[in-house]
Amino acid sequence: MAQIKEIEKETRADRSEVIRRLLDEGVKQYQLKKAIGMLREGRTTVSRAAEIAGISIWDILDVMHAKKIPIPYSAEDLRRSLKLVR
Repeated sequence: MAQIKEIEKETRADRSEVIRRLLDEGVKQYQLKKAIGMLREGRTTVSRAAEIAGISIWDILDVMHAKKIPIPYSAEDLRRSLKLVR
């Protein structure tokens, strides 16, 4: 509770607003952690992970790069992409 009081003073917000903000931030962190875990286990796509985390595909790619998670891209994906370019 002392930490919440400190945040109230720092942000000049009342207790309910501070708790709402902290809860919102905690949910966002949880969603990102869940999405990253699913990517690591190969249980989701990059676009779906971005959706789960509530961020853009570009942002999830930045997170993947920072956490050294390889982008799942198969040889077949490359062949399809090359056909589209031609």
